[in-house]
Amino acid sequence: MKSGLILGAVAFLYVARFGHCSDDKETKRPYKVFRFVPENLEALQFADRLYRSAADYKLDFWKSPKGVGIFVDVMVPPQYVDTFPTLLTQNNISYIVTIPDVAKLIEEREKPAEPDTSTKFIDILTSFFRSRKQDDRSTKALFNFGDYSTYPKITYWLQTIAFNYPSFTKTFKIGTTTEGRAIEGIKIGNPASSRDKKAVWIDGGIHAREWAAVHTALYIINELVSKYGYDPVVTHYVDSLNFYIVPCLNPDGYEYSRSDSSVPERRMWRKNRAKEKCGKDIWGRKACCGGVDLNRNFGFHWAESGSSDDPCSEVYQGTKEFSEPESRALRDMLLSPELNGKTDAYISFHTYAQMWMFPFGHQRNQVPDDVNDLRTVGREAVNALQSVFGTRYQLGTGADMLYPSSGGSDDWAKEKAKIKYTYLLELRPEESAYDGFLLEKSQLIPTGKETWAGVKKVIDAVLKKNHLEQNNRDSNNGGAGFLCRTIAAASNNYNDTENNQEMDDTVLDNKALDSKAFDNAMGTKMDHNKIEGNVAIAKI
Repeated sequence: MKSGLILGAVAFLYVARFGHCSDDKETKRPYKVFRFVPENLEALQFADRLYRSAADYKLDFWKSPKGVGIFVDVMVPPQYVDTFPTLLTQNNISYIVTIPDVAKLIEEREKPAEPDTSTKFIDILTSFFRSRKQDDRSTKALFNFGDYSTYPKITYWLQTIAFNYPSFTKTFKIGTTTEGRAIEGIKIGNPASSRDKKAVWIDGGIHAREWAAVHTALYIINELVSKYGYDPVVTHYVDSLNFYIVPCLNPDGYEYSRSDSSVPERRMWRKNRAKEKCGKDIWGRKACCGGVDLNRNFGFHWAESGSSDDPCSEVYQGTKEFSEPESRALRDMLLSPELNGKTDAYISFHTYAQMWMFPFGHQRNQVPDDVNDLRTVGREAVNALQSVFGTRYQLGTGADMLYPSSGGSDDWAKEKAKIKYTYLLELRPEESAYDGFLLEKSQLIPTGKETWAGVKKVIDAVLKKNHLEQNNRDSNNGGAGFLCRTIAAASNNYNDTENNQEMDDTVLDNKALDSKAFDNAMGTKMDHNKIEGNVAIAKI
């Protein structure tokens, strides 16, 4: 690449940032998202230089440079919205503005979700409640699916479930954040006290702005709890395995991203809320920024690729591996006596790109020894997912489909925690979608439904693995053929009824809940009339 091109870009943006006089119009300029396509190697190198300097100019790359002819999406702050397109044009790079006013789009997307009164859904619910007869779950332990919720409402709902279903659910805490929030999850398994069954781990929200990932984890919880005892497939899952689900691994960052939607830079916050650390920008001036990218902080090839040692970078890796309380909490839980050697699946929800990824992500063309198993189950999962609404997912490693990045939770879970079926899911929308992280609320429940269809294939693979291991143990112990045949027959029966027994409700199955008694038991004083979760029927 010509050195003049790089130096020209740096000088141009420097002048744009410091060489003009501020005025009232400056504050009225909006954040914008630009899409441009590097059409040759020189343009790609220029784009990569911009990406590496993003922290200095507060550029937020929604889609980073990957190759010649592949588009790049970047959110540009107000001080550069006039000069940035000029810079691209001067370097013979074509572009379009995909979002002319990010704050305006955020405002539109955060309006209260409208109820769906489609005939099809009403018919489904009517049939569903007839099958429940005198069940009261339409008014108890409510949650507002199809909308985004605060972290306190999320944890309150988890506690409500555990209060009503102590026999097969219980909440747990894996750690405390920098700002003092408990990182809470829910265990689902019959009995809840069991610690000898194989486990499935699911988490979401490790990146603050990826709200749809949090909602999807909550949807999975609802599917397991509401259908236990009614759907034979789900009942078999909960009786056979323990599910550990942490819907929001980064509650500090999540709440910060929700704190002022009128500021796009805040809504698009990615990292945790670690205290500020200082470094120097490209001009040698002191620059202090807070937060660590938690998905670059795990101890597997830490700090090697796709991360930064600049505290102001969106992909800041931290001062050392596991420097953050959130990443340490996940590590310690997966390596605890309760889960170490017992966890057969690790699934982490992210947004966005519609990709089903397996390890490894730190380097291209690097895969684990059992990659054929991961590909086979992954292919079954994406096919099942697509069968629901026709949504297409790509299958492969993150390094090969996106870009190499080291220090990820999924790579660590596979290599260090030795978890067989490890996947990272980039949920809706598709990679080319202009709105990216700002998923429309009308897509939340469909995203949950199709993701659940894919996740079930992973659960089925875990059960199959356990059955084979049990058969081998029985054979080594001298038989037990009848037990093996019984297990296989039961598994086939459950699989055969899966399509016929699938119920489209998102209504939580709960016993009658005395709100006052629950508040007394939990030591809380919440105004139940003000809880947004008081919507029993989700919108599809």
